[in-house]
Amino acid sequence: MGNKADLRGTAIGRFQPFHNGHLVLIKQILEDCSEALIVVGSAQLNYTMANPFTAGERVFMIHKALKDGGFDLSKILIIPLVDEENNAKWFSALASMLPPFNILYSGNHLVISLASQHLEVRPPRFERRKEFNGSYIRNRILNGQKWSDLVSRSVFEIINIIDGVNRVKTLAKYELERTKLYGS
Repeated sequence: MGNKADLRGTAIGRFQPFHNGHLVLIKQILEDCSEALIVVGSAQLNYTMANPFTAGERVFMIHKALKDGGFDLSKILIIPLVDEENNAKWFSALASMLPPFNILYSGNHLVISLASQHLEVRPPRFERRKEFNGSYIRNRILNGQKWSDLVSRSVFEIINIIDGVNRVKTLAKYELERTKLYGS
């Protein structure tokens, strides 16, 4: 499919939070492609247990983690994107909001199904998939368990600066109370 200089690889995720598995993915993309496009999906969602951080906070986490990790930021674009709820229109909406890209990296079966008719989809190299997982990390934060080794130092610091630990605990308490009052 062309040489590395002609390729822009894309990763789409919620990055709630951006963790060390994501760093491995961006490294993989830059090994294969000349540029990486990081799409911060579900940009409109925040302050929920599944999506505790705002799009701006996630962009900041990603940028700082990559910068502190020694990545060449001139080869990386970070773009927040609001969800397209109609899956039949998802890829065309995505493509209309982003710079051109050649390869999508995804392990999500629905994303693979929707995108593979339009371009090459490559699987990410998952490392410690059970632990490098946003839900797992958020649950460790919630339960007061160690999680700092699952994210970069910069992401850990940002979450602490924005009082993200208390936010996650507050959101979990709120969602539990709401479930008790109104059901699921």
